[in-house]
Amino acid sequence: MNRPRITLHIYSSIDGRITGPFSEFPKSKKAAEYFESIGFKEDRDESYHFQGWIYGTETGKEFTEHRKLQLNDLSEEIPSGDFIINQGKEKYYISFDRHGKLAWDKNVTSYADIEAHVIEVLTDQASDQYKAYLRKLSIPYIIAGKNEIDIPLVLSKLKIEYGLGNLLLGGGGVLNWSFISEGFCDEISLIVAPSIDGKTDSARLFNSRFNNNPQTIGFKLKSVEVFEEDILWIKYAVEHSQAVYNKNK
Repeated sequence: MNRPRITLHIYSSIDGRITGPFSEFPKSKKAAEYFESIGFKEDRDESYHFQGWIYGTETGKEFTEHRKLQLNDLSEEIPSGDFIINQGKEKYYISFDRHGKLAWDKNVTSYADIEAHVIEVLTDQASDQYKAYLRKLSIPYIIAGKNEIDIPLVLSKLKIEYGLGNLLLGGGGVLNWSFISEGFCDEISLIVAPSIDGKTDSARLFNSRFNNNPQTIGFKLKSVEVFEEDILWIKYAVEHSQAVYNKNK
């Protein structure tokens, strides 16, 4: 395979919400602990040992604490193409940020006490001022696509330039849908919290709103495990042939 293996590892409410008040319910907090243990802390036999985590711009705003981006005027010309540095690190945070909006203040971030080096994934729409900003912070970036991110190109570069073969996909729902509908997600690892909150404006596990490509995609059940506090861990293989069939109809 000329790309990393991609596993959507995430936790949700029973009705497929990935944000919202449900997460404050005590059993939901326990589900979040299982989510972190399996996907990030690598302290269980079932841990995935991911080399990096893929997140979109909206999730990235949480990691950058919603700071306002302030860019300076260019003092020198920015070379065209990718900016490949910081190879050989233990863990990476791969930020799908097509327009270059996230206000990083350093080249690492962390989740569940695990530190990861940031890689920004941009399109041609990102400004040279933003690229200069990343260079000053020693944050590498990959250019992939004119208006929308070219997922297979990004994954190929991540494998070739950084040697990444096993990545976590973590949202939001729009990014999850982009990967799975285009056939670039291999497995779903879903921690289901035994709770709901009834809100209709919370983020969903999958969202085709901006892609405008609703379709039916099939899955093959791999396993179901019942944890304490009535929490489920469901693993599905993605039936890529079904995704391709629907996309080409």
